[in-house]
Amino acid sequence: MNKVIDGKKIKGRLHKNGGGFVADTAMVEETAYIGGKARVFGEAQVSGKTWVFGKAWVSGEAQVSGKARVFGKAWVSGEAWVSGEAQVFGEARVSGEAQVFGEARVFGEAWVSGEAQVFGKTKVPMGWNGTTFCCNSWTLTVNEGFIQIGCYAKTLAEWQKVSQKEAISMGLPKEFYKQYQVFGKMLKAILDKEG
Repeated sequence: MNKVIDGKKIKGRLHKNGGGFVADTAMVEETAYIGGKARVFGEAQVSGKTWVFGKAWVSGEAQVSGKARVFGKAWVSGEAWVSGEAQVFGEARVSGEAQVFGEARVFGEAWVSGEAQVFGKTKVPMGWNGTTFCCNSWTLTVNEGFIQIGCYAKTLAEWQKVSQKEAISMGLPKEFYKQYQVFGKMLKAILDKEG
């Protein structure tokens, strides 16, 4: 059978457990539940006791496993990975090489992308609160208005006052300063929207 998805005709079949569409190029285990309006296409893989339902899509080379739930109008794409008991729902998007695992929840209109990681019991209702960004030799985590970089946790305003010389004295690599300036602008917009 064929389905038209994003204007492209895709060959596939209806999954035995739930009746959702699975492209011939995708891999979905029989233990997974794919609801009637859900779509799994590209080279995506769905395994374990995962549920993909509602109008959710899993595409690209994304992997959804364990007891994860993807539902509503959520979309997991790229090389993203959703596992454990994580939930992605509403109109949320997880893309790129992002990872959502543990008991984390990404919902509403939240977008998690790039190499971001959301894990544990973190809830991301909007923007990237609770997300970890990995960038070369340092990581940046956003939690409740504080930004943790290495051993230091500061507010966005405090980080914006850190000079390049001070950043180096804190043990952060030279390339940190330029990269952080880009993150700073992005995070300010997100935190302003959340707060």
